[in-house]
Amino acid sequence: MAVIIDEQEEFARDWDWYAVDQDGRIGHFTSAGMRLLPKSVMQDRETTELIARYFFEQAPVVGKWTVRPEAEADGGGWKKQGFDRFVRDFALMASKGLFSFDTDPLFRTEKGRYYLVAVPERFLLVNELPQDIGRRLSRICVPLRFTECPYIQESITAAW
Repeated sequence: MAVIIDEQEEFARDWDWYAVDQDGRIGHFTSAGMRLLPKSVMQDRETTELIARYFFEQAPVVGKWTVRPEAEADGGGWKKQGFDRFVRDFALMASKGLFSFDTDPLFRTEKGRYYLVAVPERFLLVNELPQDIGRRLSRICVPLRFTECPYIQESITAAW
């Protein structure tokens, strides 16, 4: 039986979670402890943590990445923590072929959203992953294209 993430824990830490778009490309999202997690993420803590460990610790680098030009403004500027520190995890995910999204600070928008930070030059497809990781990741297949979505509203991702 899957262990769920309870509502208190949802906002007590920064969760990394993943989704597959309609073309099989993979998106990485970080909640910063400020966003509702998708229902399918909430229902299976073990899978959520297993996929995050895979991408942070095991997945190979597949190529270079770029930062979306508007990402600095979306994040409120990088002066406080510096560019390298801000983009570190987003760049890591993009270097592994994933589109990497951060979340708007709560005070910046009435309706929360994720914004694209780092874009891979070579996209990793879900069918290129180890079978178990690909199968587990495919539980969140979304009807959009990450190549066309610099912003995704929390109200959309929460239903996934």
